[in-house]
Amino acid sequence: MGIRLEDIRPLKASPVFRGISQKDRFELLKEIDARIVELGEGQLLRRAGDKLDFYPVVIEGSVLATMPQGGQDRPVAQFGPGESFAEAVPATLKHTPVNICAQEPTRILCIPAKQLETCTNPHAFLVRENLSAEMSKKIGVLTKTLSVVGEPRLSDRILAYLRTLPVDADGRVEIPVNRQEWASYLRVADKSLIRELRAMQNDGLLEVDGRHVRVL
Repeated sequence: MGIRLEDIRPLKASPVFRGISQKDRFELLKEIDARIVELGEGQLLRRAGDKLDFYPVVIEGSVLATMPQGGQDRPVAQFGPGESFAEAVPATLKHTPVNICAQEPTRILCIPAKQLETCTNPHAFLVRENLSAEMSKKIGVLTKTLSVVGEPRLSDRILAYLRTLPVDADGRVEIPVNRQEWASYLRVADKSLIRELRAMQNDGLLEVDGRHVRVL
């Protein structure tokens, strides 16, 4: 689908276009032949291993990135309106390491990587800089998340998460979120987390006191 000015109005506050007026954004997107993809709920934008030669930006709706592992898809990150994602793929990787699936009816702006790279429009340079900044911010978060949720066993995920937290003088860490939020981060049900923590205590792996945990 071609680009219309009204299509990109929802991206007014998107960091991808920071410093560029609405009119200049529209002219740039037309110049580099950007397009819009519409997805239904549950529809894949790309499967893991597929080529990705454009920078995607969510206009409306949301997408979930999941990593195939052990016959299951493990959630990695979710992106909503105004957010770009997978910036490193068209820039360097060329093929996406994750599945990208719409969680609801979703519209995505697709910015062609090659055309953006070769475009001499000064606003193209600014978009490239903004995309690079967004990628840098996500890499740290994503690396930590993948190191945790990438573990196949829940006990290993718990230990990996605990290793990301600062340790006090008594060798304990404080969980900065409630149990439901912790379970959600680990991609498990709340009851599963409770059972696993109890089992790890019984096995002498952990000492749990409310939000304070010590690895033994």
